[in-house]
Amino acid sequence: MRKQPRVNHTFQRFKRDDTGTTALELALITPVIMLIIFGMIELSIGMFVNTVVEGGLRDASRVGLTGQETGAISREQTMVNIVNEASLGLVDAQVGDVDTLIYPSFEDVGMPEPYTDINGDGIFTEDSFTFEGVLYPDGEPFSDINGNAAWDEDMGETGLGEPGDIVMYTLSYNWNLLSGSLIPVLDGVIPLTASMIVLNEPF
Repeated sequence: MRKQPRVNHTFQRFKRDDTGTTALELALITPVIMLIIFGMIELSIGMFVNTVVEGGLRDASRVGLTGQETGAISREQTMVNIVNEASLGLVDAQVGDVDTLIYPSFEDVGMPEPYTDINGDGIFTEDSFTFEGVLYPDGEPFSDINGNAAWDEDMGETGLGEPGDIVMYTLSYNWNLLSGSLIPVLDGVIPLTASMIVLNEPF
């Protein structure tokens, strides 16, 4: 009887040998598991930071809605200081990061300035146009709610308002991921915003 070549016998043994399979599988799946874990941690911390910042912004908005005197420091800076303190050092907001817009009513928050849609296209026409033989050199007429002599998609007027005004406070900030640029799509930074709408009290 003819013997099988030793090489073929060795190859068959190698095919049946599953030593190290578990280690190989672990090496392949570990990066995915670590990415998921890091993602869950980052998401949890990001949600915590946003919640804390919203709470700080709510406290800070009282400086504006009550007309509180802040001495040598501006009301805007005082508000930013309150937010930074509330965030436990996780956010370093600056005065320029806080936008305050005044609205006539709660229903007007975030709404565009009213205009007459003469040509019926559903879009505000700013430049000169002619419709049905009539020339409109200044575009479609609109109500200049915020008084800046231009039509705006948001009618809010910049400022802290007077007693009885509706004011929306918005803080825009970047949350730097603890994992740095581990998630290259975000470049290690997530832009976040926190908003609060209040009715100014008498002051």
